Amino acid sequence: MTSSFEAVGLTYYEAKMLEELFSGPRTIKEISRSARIPPGKVYSVAKALRSQGLISESSSRPKLLSIDDPSRVIAQLIERKSDDDERLFASLRSRALDAARSRGERSQFFEFGTTLFENERIQLRSFREAKREVLQVLPSQHAPRANRASKGRWEQEIADAVRRGVRFRAIYGAATPLPSALARLPPERFSVRRLDVPGWRFDVIDEKKALLKLVHEDTTLFGGVLFLENERFARHLAGVFEKLWREAR
Repeated sequence: MTSSFEAVGLTYYEAKMLEELFSGPRTIKEISRSARIPPGKVYSVAKALRSQGLISESSSRPKLLSIDDPSRVIAQLIERKSDDDERLFASLRSRALDAARSRGERSQFFEFGTTLFENERIQLRSFREAKREVLQVLPSQHAPRANRASKGRWEQEIADAVRRGVRFRAIYGAATPLPSALARLPPERFSVRRLDVPGWRFDVIDEKKALLKLVHEDTTLFGGVLFLENERFARHLAGVFEKLWREAR
């Protein structure tokens, strides 16, 4: 467990002390001896863990160090590591975007399209890049019978993704027909609920990528499509989806 604690940002001795305290309360001397933390360092390590809110100290004599809520401590460490990773990923993506922009190239981390051809190419990313789950909201004016050539390709890509093991959850308008190719998919891998959501059209891919479309009740009016890779934004959209999913039937 020590290496796991180090991987989420603790120093070696902080990890050793925390691992020891998961077995129960200990005095400073007991921890120093059992975790092999030098006596001259054990107090500063305990102070560092207390300042992070990971351990507490009793008022008794001798003082006991303990973990009040192991689950909360693990959750705190995971959240901190996740935030650190997000900042790192955002910085790296920003560098990639700057490099692509200076070379006049597209970046896989951020794409936008304003034509039907770009719409089709970018939309297919939702289905081809998914590894675990796609959350999909289609507006109430969605017309699956329109532009059947494109729709047929998308439905085939969804079926291929389902065969790879990807799970789809989709929200369709109350009166929107489900294409026959999708109706044949196993419901445990392709689940549909009904809710009229005018204007909304987005996909969330593996909670780290998102696709958004500007749509209109007149399907000939296409505003544009945006695809970006950003965990925080994707998780926010996933939260919106889950709220709509609970409201849907």
